[in-house]
Amino acid sequence: MKERDERIAKGLEEHREEFAKEMKERDERFAKGMEEHREKFAKEMKERDERFAKGMEEHREKFAKEMKERDERFTKEMKERDERFDREMKESHEKFSKELKENMDETNAAIRRISIEFLGATGHIVEGLASSAVEKIFKEAGLDLLHYGKNIKPMQPEVNGKAEIDVLLGNDVFFVPVEVKADFTKKKVQRFVRRMEKFREFFPEYANKEIIAAVAAINYEDGADQLAHEEGLLVIRVSSDDIFSLDPFDVNTLRRF
Repeated sequence: MKERDERIAKGLEEHREEFAKEMKERDERFAKGMEEHREKFAKEMKERDERFAKGMEEHREKFAKEMKERDERFTKEMKERDERFDREMKESHEKFSKELKENMDETNAAIRRISIEFLGATGHIVEGLASSAVEKIFKEAGLDLLHYGKNIKPMQPEVNGKAEIDVLLGNDVFFVPVEVKADFTKKKVQRFVRRMEKFREFFPEYANKEIIAAVAAINYEDGADQLAHEEGLLVIRVSSDDIFSLDPFDVNTLRRF
């Protein structure tokens, strides 16, 4: 019995040792398996993270490329639109400027035509009034002159259009050619003076007469009346009420032509 018990005890001990050995080996295999699994899992996670990071980088690069291309397209489209807008605005401005110039040219031509017609009509009116009024104002100024006529032309046909006298007054001693304008400018005064310097050449029938000259106008522009005084001319003014007046003068300062 004792031997049997010893064999049983020995068998149990060996069984415990074998079981402990197996359990140890199993634990070691499990621990090894778990380590390998952790390493494999860590490797897979690392690879997955690397693939994800790579995918994200590729996605960012692709997105950045698409955004760049979109910005370039947008910039190009905006530039083309701005160029097209500038071109259309330039064409529109040129067209408008051309039409405006044409309209202005037409308007200016119409204004010039109307002005010429108006001034011509006004000049004829003033001339008609002057022809009957200057004789009176000269008499009131102490110059006894007779009215010899208006629109008097030289006998020479070649100078008829250049030397016409609007109104002519005179007596046995001297004659006064009068140039009548609605408006007198300095240039018109100078032109009249140059014509008067050739008066005896144009009108030889008055060669033995003393010649002084006068200007008559509704308006004297930019000192034209002062220039007329400086040139030794008589200056007649016409008011809006068709009243004629003769500026004060000194006979000794009047120019003889």
